[in-house]
Amino acid sequence: MQATINLEKTPRKLTPNQRDVLHNLLEIVLIRLMRKVCAFLVSLLVLVSACSVPIEQQTPNAVKIGAFLSLTGATSAYGTSAANALKLATEETGAIDGKQIELEIEDDKSNTQDVPGIVEHLIKEHRVHALIAEPVSTRAMMAAPIAQQNKTVMISSASVKPELTQQGDYIFRACFISSTEGEAIAKFAVDRLKAKKVAIILDDKNDYAVVLAGFFADSFKKLGGEVVSQQKYEANATDLSSQMKAIKTAEPEVVFAPGFYTTAPLVAREVKKSHIKATLIGSDGWDSPKLMDGGSEPFDGVYFANHFWAGSDDPLVKKFVADYRAKYGVDPDAGAATAYDAARMLFDAFKRAKSTDSAAVRNALAQTRDFPGVTGKITLDANRNAQVPVYMLRIEKGGKFTLQG
Repeated sequence: MQATINLEKTPRKLTPNQRDVLHNLLEIVLIRLMRKVCAFLVSLLVLVSACSVPIEQQTPNAVKIGAFLSLTGATSAYGTSAANALKLATEETGAIDGKQIELEIEDDKSNTQDVPGIVEHLIKEHRVHALIAEPVSTRAMMAAPIAQQNKTVMISSASVKPELTQQGDYIFRACFISSTEGEAIAKFAVDRLKAKKVAIILDDKNDYAVVLAGFFADSFKKLGGEVVSQQKYEANATDLSSQMKAIKTAEPEVVFAPGFYTTAPLVAREVKKSHIKATLIGSDGWDSPKLMDGGSEPFDGVYFANHFWAGSDDPLVKKFVADYRAKYGVDPDAGAATAYDAARMLFDAFKRAKSTDSAAVRNALAQTRDFPGVTGKITLDANRNAQVPVYMLRIEKGGKFTLQG
């Protein structure tokens, strides 16, 4: 007789205590599972929002502009003037196509080596749509390759070194370049001052001064002039008697001293003290409210090239000067004027692009023609350099500037 195996079992009823234990275990398992699922979903949401959503969608109501300037350190006057003007331009414009302009300014402390980190921070952390760069060329040059690599539009207000915009098609400037300035100063020296011999004195570690001096010398020679003496000094020098002796012996009619406002007073003072009869000419780097902090007397009768003429009858210039003076208590210098124009040109490009897309803004900015700037009508050439006037100014007694050409 074959045995039958019955696999069916009658379900066993759980006691009340067993049911309570099982219920508690299931509750604990479900709670832990839900926590893990929630944590995963939150992480996924953060990842998607940070990496998958376009920048425009992340900040739908803002146009983000980043600027790096020397608010402290050796050239703080440049940064302060530029920052003031950027804030003024931003307040005046307010919004672009309903999107509020957000201006983020970071201090590079006049330190060239700090620039790359600041620019990376503005682009990757603040996710700015465009950059306004330092007026000091060496610092702008440090930023340009980073902006180009990230396809972020960058415009420098007053960097005159020609190589800046050669870093790529996302790099622009709102001012003339040093070759244009050097040629204009040489022409003024020959045509207006009738100079045939010139001496040059500069800080040879100042790249801006060295480049500009080279362009000036080439232009002066082409116009039939002769460079009879070339002298150099250290930025922290306090005495230039040996350099002045060499210049005086060479008997030039003009002394050209390209450089920053930080060293111009020393040169002007030493030229006066040495009774050198030659006319002293400076460069755009001289212009600053701090130029004559030590007194205006050494600058009496001195000329310098500049981006801006505050005494212009242009209604736009008059309004800018009045508004700037009312807000900050001082007259705007070239650093302020060029920054004001750079910001307004950039805002105008965003308006014409009708987008914050980098390529669209770049293309719109490159098409800038006859823009009404306070430094003059601005047209960008094929190399994204501004075609604007070079103003030759004379410093009169008391420190007043007068336009000479």
